Order: sequence, then C-alpha cells, then structure tokens
Amino acid sequence: MRAAGLRSRWPRWPVTLTAVGVVVAGGAAAIAVWPHAWWWLIVVMAVAAVVVPPALEAISRAWQRRLGIARTARAGLQQTTGPGGGTLPSAAAADLEARVHQTVLAIPYIHQDEEEAICAHLRAGRPVLLIGSSMVGKTKMAARVITEHFGSWPVAIPDSKTALADLDAKDVMLQHSVIWLDDIDRLIGAGGITEGALQRLAAAGNIIVGTIRARAYAQLQPSDQLRPPEWDVLSGFEHVFVSRELTDREQQRLASTVGDAEIRDRIREVGLGEYVGAAGQVAEALKLGAAGADSVGYALVLAAADWRRCGMTRPVPAALLSPLAEPHLDQRRRAGLHDQDSFSAGLAWATREINPNVSLLQPAGPDSYIVYDYALDLISQQGTPVPDDSWAVIMTDADASELVGIGYAAEVTYHRTETAIRAFRTVSSSGQDKPARIAALVLGLLLQEQGDADGARAAYQQAIDSGHADYVPRAAFGLGVLLQEQGDAAGARAAYQQAIGSGHSDVAPVAARNLARLLAEQGDTDDAKAADRQADGG
Repeated sequence: MRAAGLRSRWPRWPVTLTAVGVVVAGGAAAIAVWPHAWWWLIVVMAVAAVVVPPALEAISRAWQRRLGIARTARAGLQQTTGPGGGTLPSAAAADLEARVHQTVLAIPYIHQDEEEAICAHLRAGRPVLLIGSSMVGKTKMAARVITEHFGSWPVAIPDSKTALADLDAKDVMLQHSVIWLDDIDRLIGAGGITEGALQRLAAAGNIIVGTIRARAYAQLQPSDQLRPPEWDVLSGFEHVFVSRELTDREQQRLASTVGDAEIRDRIREVGLGEYVGAAGQVAEALKLGAAGADSVGYALVLAAADWRRCGMTRPVPAALLSPLAEPHLDQRRRAGLHDQDSFSAGLAWATREINPNVSLLQPAGPDSYIVYDYALDLISQQGTPVPDDSWAVIMTDADASELVGIGYAAEVTYHRTETAIRAFRTVSSSGQDKPARIAALVLGLLLQEQGDADGARAAYQQAIDSGHADYVPRAAFGLGVLLQEQGDAAGARAAYQQAIGSGHSDVAPVAARNLARLLAEQGDTDDAKAADRQADGG
C-alpha cells in the first residue's frame, strides 16, 4: 500500500451490483448445466444477503481509512503532489534535481563509483546519507540513482521541517515510497524528523536518501560531552562520503566522455561539480567583494553567512542584514547601510546574477535571503570569527529550538562557552518542554566545567524532572559526577543508582563503573563488586 497515493475508485453501489451480478450469473450458469441447482442458488443468495452487507461495510471503512491517510499525507507534502488527482508523483516524473547547482558547461553526466554502494544500501532497506562539500555532486548523484533504479516509485519531498514529523504525529505512515531529504540539516532538529520516525519509515519499506554539506555535517558531530539531537537522526543513515577526487575508474569514464584534454585537466584540478557549476565565478565574486568592489554588498553577503555559521537554517530576514553587516564595515562605511541608495546598490551587487543560475545572495521568499552555499563554504574556510555583536543579534531573533543549535555551534565549533551558556540558559527557562530539557542537560555540563556547581546542580535537576527516557539518565550521571567531586558520596551514590536503574544502554554501564569505584573508595567491596558486575552486564 502506498498511503500517500491512494485513491478510491470503487464506490459502494458498484461493488454491491457486481457482487449480486456474480452470484446471479453463476447461479444461472449452474442451472443451465444442472436444473436442480435452483435451490442452491436460493441458499447462496440468502447467505449473500447476510454476509455481503457487513463485508461491504468493512471494505468501505478500509477505503475511507486509506482515503483519510492519503488526504493527510498529501496535505503535509504539498510540494510533492502531482497532477494526477493529488497522488504523489513517481520519482522519474518528479524534479529531484531542482536543488542541483545548474551547470554552466554542458558535460554529460559521469557515473561515480559511490553509486554502487548507494544502490546496494537502498535495496537493502537502509537509509543513505550523502556527505560532501558544496558543488561536489551529492544531489545530482542521488537523483540519478533514484531515477535509474527506483523511477517508478512514488516520491515524497518534504517542503518544511515539520512535514514528516507532522505525519508521524498523526499516525500516518508513508509506505513503499522514496523519501527525498536533500540538505537534511534543514529538516532535522527540534520540530523535525526524529530518529524514531526515521526508523519507522525505513521499516515501512521506504527508500530514504538524504544529502548534507560536509561543513554542516561536521558542525553536528558530537563532542566528548555534547551530543546534539540532530546527530541521533544522522546516525540512522549509512554514510557515503562523496569526494571531488576522481578514482581511476572515474578517470576512465571522464576520458571516454570528454574529448577535450584541456577540459579534462581542468576537471581533475578543481573537481567535476565545481568545474561544470559556477565555483570559479563565485570565488572570483567574493575576491572582488573583499577587494572593495562593493563594500556594502560584500558586508551583506558576510552578514547572511554569519547567520548560517551561527547555526540558523532558515533564511535571514531582510531587517537583520544591516545590523549583521555592521561589524564587517569600518565606521565610515557603516553609514552606507543606513542610506537607502547605498544600501539598495549594495543589495543589488550581492544579489546580481553571476550567471543565469547563481548569485552570492539569493532572495528566499518575502523579505528574506540565503547565502549561496558554495559561497558559504568559501567564507567559512577563511576561519574569520563571527563577530561578537552578531551572536547577540541572531540570538534575539531565534526561537527556543534555534537557540539550541546556536548554543551548540557556539560551544563546539567556535569555543564560545559564555555565548553557549547564555543561549542554553535562555532555552531552559523558555517553558518549551522539548528544547528546555535538552538545554538543561547541556547547561549542566557547561556550568560544571565552569565551576558553577550550584547552577549545574539546578540544571541537572531540571533535566531529571523532565522525565525523558534519554535525558534523565544522562543528567543523573552528570549530577553523580558533580556530587562525587564535591565530596557528597551519598548524593552521588543515589544519582548513579538512578542512572543505572534507567537501563539506558549507553549511560547505565558507565554509571555502574563510577558507582563501583565510589563504593570501593568507601571500603564497601561487596557492593562495589556487584556494581562492577552490572557494568559488565552481569
């Protein structure tokens, strides 16, 4: 069953007439052969009178359920509905390459070695995530694999962060469909698809494929103590890394496809995706901006890049471009941000078409913009810190869920612990349950590192009070470590036991080890051995 594409073509009265017609026709045929069969016909029709109506009612209810599922699925996936009466389009008919960087040079597609592994994972029912730098060809490759091997399958392309999560909350399950998650970092995190929902979708026979830029993937990597919720989702995929370096087999395909030796050498130097795309033009435009071609326009591009670098995934509101651009200009040039003519000229420079498909700053709906992702990668590679004032501006505009991402980026990527603490403290007191419990746990860890024992204890307790199956044991373990460091052996013991009692596969064994050491230090060897056995799974 393909829930998103179901349509009822069988109203109840045609089914009823069909059933009656079959019985009458069969009976007439039997009488023609066997004249005494007329009374069997009476019996059969009597039984049918009793059995058929309830059966038809059950069939009708099943169809209505399927129609309800279909309507709900279509309503949640508006961007993927096809012209055929609201059903999901096939993968072959859908425009899976809509987000691909359009080529500047027309070169035939060159198959890459990773396609074999991608197809093998998908056929085995394992979700696949393609990871690579911007313009390396992730989306193009994924689209080719899907259209060539699963082209007849219906495809669902979520048009918002909450689309799949909303369907999961309504107990609507897509089945035997392709689920297309291009730039998956836009679709995960608070309010987005969860690890559990991903597992359920995979178990329902769906083909799930996603892509993510290497830099965005790196920013979501867990540290020794911090583990963003997005990472749990990414861990549910088979990871395929796409490199710009061509293998020997790909070199052979390139040679057989591209006859011009000069073009082949250039592709080998800069990468296939970058060569056929607009990488050179984007890099040159950024260099011109840095050299002073348009200082206001270049500052607006840097402003949009800072927005993304701080962990924001939605487009930057136009109203925030000026305050975010100010730190990138000296005092004299800042005046241009507040002069309408100068600002308009700078915005025109930033949004001008480098080629018919590319601009450094791109409009994204009413009064909002996004920075071209390849330009974002180049700017990020420069290693220039996000200005202090920009963090404050962005945090003021962010909601609780976004502040979790900002706090994580501040701590892990930029080592701005005070900024991270400020973000997580704001979220923990927001009253929004899900982001608040995440923030409380991380806040406890950060405050403990900073030596704020009272603040850490209060944050850990808030996470414990949330009752969440994952955060309670982690917070209890953190509290146990804190109390043990403070010399509160009884409190530490109770906290460790709470973590152990949760049965959490990651936390419980570590808590048992800590408890065993604590008990051994106190001379309680019997209980220490028992805790050691718990840690070993005994």
